[in-house]
Amino acid sequence: MLVSSDYPYLQVRVTVRKQSLTFRALLDTGFDGYFIVPESLESQLSAPEFQVKTRLVDGSENMRSQYFAGIEIIASGLVYVARLTLLGDECLYHTPTESNVRSRQGGSR
Repeated sequence: MLVSSDYPYLQVRVTVRKQSLTFRALLDTGFDGYFIVPESLESQLSAPEFQVKTRLVDGSENMRSQYFAGIEIIASGLVYVARLTLLGDECLYHTPTESNVRSRQGGSR
């Protein structure tokens, strides 16, 4: 169970390659797009690992930079690997699946 005094926001640490950034991310239980960070952060990250065509709610399609990232929910120590997409102006987080989660104390990714 995830607990946050700032619900529906959580403090998360995102690691792309060897670079880590900490964010306040909105937990969106209806969202299934991995992890979203604002486009304005692109200059703080290394070159994207790939580009992906995405379709937004309004039906528009765009190419978006994506990375593989380690995501840590700071309060719980929950760590998982997810695709990170640069989009919009807010961090969005979805609930990870068991297959991509490990605890900080052990396990493998």
